[in-house]
Amino acid sequence: MNKVISVKVSDIAPFGAFAIFELDGKQYKGLIHISEIANTFVNDINDFVKIGQDVEVLILELNDEKAQAKLSIKKVNA
Repeated sequence: MNKVISVKVSDIAPFGAFAIFELDGKQYKGLIHISEIANTFVNDINDFVKIGQDVEVLILELNDEKAQAKLSIKKVNA
């Protein structure tokens, strides 16, 4: 799915950031893996995104059944 959307960062973990968003009336939780945060090496995700921040992401994969998604910030800015 090649769609760019705006999401809100809801949580940050050592391996990535979680974001929530709505698509076609359905609520999803997405993961922006640390490797998809930026085009440079990311040591600390907090240097790039903050909880509550709205960010533009590309949907890499969408699981309608689980209401989950894999997201990328770096592919939007590529």
